[in-house]
Amino acid sequence: MTPPPPPALPKGKLYLIPNLLGGNETQIMPPYIAQILAQTEVFIVENVKDARRFLVKMGIKQTGRNLDELTFLHLDKHLPDDRFAQYLQAAEKGKNIGLISDAGCPAIADPGSLIVQWAHQKNIEVVPLVGPSSLLLALMASGLNGQQFAFSGYLPIQQPQRSKFIRLLENRILTDNQTQLFIETPYRNQSLFADILQTCKNHLKLCLAANLTLPNQFIQTHSIAEWKKMAPPALHKIPTVFVMGI
Repeated sequence: MTPPPPPALPKGKLYLIPNLLGGNETQIMPPYIAQILAQTEVFIVENVKDARRFLVKMGIKQTGRNLDELTFLHLDKHLPDDRFAQYLQAAEKGKNIGLISDAGCPAIADPGSLIVQWAHQKNIEVVPLVGPSSLLLALMASGLNGQQFAFSGYLPIQQPQRSKFIRLLENRILTDNQTQLFIETPYRNQSLFADILQTCKNHLKLCLAANLTLPNQFIQTHSIAEWKKMAPPALHKIPTVFVMGI
C-alpha cells in the first residue's frame, strides 16, 4: 500500500506590526511585540534599512537573532499581484510573517493592505498588533467628533483642485458633522495650512497634530478665525496630521 502523505503543516500567521512614530520604544510599544519579532523570520517591509533599524531598537539582537539570517521582502504598491502572493509562501509553509510599515500601523495609508487582502484569500490568519497610529492619536487629541470621521489621505497638490477638494471636505463637515482627517508631504505642510485658512469658513475648527509621540509634539485645535490671528506654526518637514471639524 502507498503510505498516506504526511499531514500538512499548519499555516503561519501574518502579523501586522506597528512601527514607531518617534519617541522611546519602551514607553510606546507593548512588550509582547518584541516577543513576536523574536519568533519571526520573514518580514515584508517598505524600506529594508528602516526595518532593520526598527528591529534593533526593539531589542532583537538581545534575543540572539542575527539580522543577516532574516528574510526581508520589499513592499511596493507597483509590484504585480502575483508577487504579493509569492510573499506569503513562507506562511503557507508554516512560518510566521511580519508586515512592518515605515511608521505607525501597517495597511493604514500605506500599501500593506494589498498583502492583507492576499492573506485573507489564502486563508492565512491576520493578526493586528497594538501600536501607535498617528491618525487615531490626532483624532483623540483634537476634541472634534470621533463618532463620525473620514480619512482622505493626501489632498490634490495643484490649484484650483486643492481648494475645490477642501471645500468638498468642508461641506461634509457642515452637512454630516463628519470630522475630516488628511495629511501632506511634510515639506508642503505650510502651503496646505495657508490654503485651508484661505478657503474655509471662519467658524470651522482645525487641529494640527505634529511630531506625535515625540517630546516636542505639537497638538492644537482652534477655529479658522483664531488661526488667522496667530503666527503660523512651524510645520515645514514635520510629520503632521490635519483634522477639521466643528
